[in-house]
Amino acid sequence: MDTRAHRLETRTARLRLVALDADLARLQLADRSAFFAEIGAERESAWPPVADDAARLPETLDVLTRHPEQTGWRGWVFLMGWTPGGLNRAVGTGGFFGPPDADGVIEIGYAMAASFREQGMATEAVSGLLSWAFSHDAVQRVLAFTEPHLSASRRVLEKTGFTDAGEETRAGVVQVRYERGRTEPVEA
Repeated sequence: MDTRAHRLETRTARLRLVALDADLARLQLADRSAFFAEIGAERESAWPPVADDAARLPETLDVLTRHPEQTGWRGWVFLMGWTPGGLNRAVGTGGFFGPPDADGVIEIGYAMAASFREQGMATEAVSGLLSWAFSHDAVQRVLAFTEPHLSASRRVLEKTGFTDAGEETRAGVVQVRYERGRTEPVEA
């Protein structure tokens, strides 16, 4: 049976976003070749795109194993069609830090592989994730945090309808808090 047909996915103009479930999270940790084959992508030697993301992979597997209903509220892989009829390229990751809380608030994060930055794909991926999240009535507001000097990341958030809500310190690091409600428009 082709399990890819049963994966949670959403699409944008150039990207296919695939939600990690427990099986994909397990493959990502244990067998990278099988992971990329399962999502229909070329094997990427530098994966995940941000080095410190590797430390979070076991936690993602644990959460999705214990709570399979959180598929979609955790990690997603961003895939771009590379050649007609060929395998996709995994160009980034992102997702949410859990399902909506009692107030309907979620937090989003994202990272692009270095060779795929500054091509508008992060903006496209975040827009796709927001569309998926806002398709759930429980989601009222989305938060995002980035460091003040990361101007490209800040621009992605601004282009996807987030507003700067000021700086705060999280885990000893100064970050800019961004917020977006259901009704904020996305920049054209």
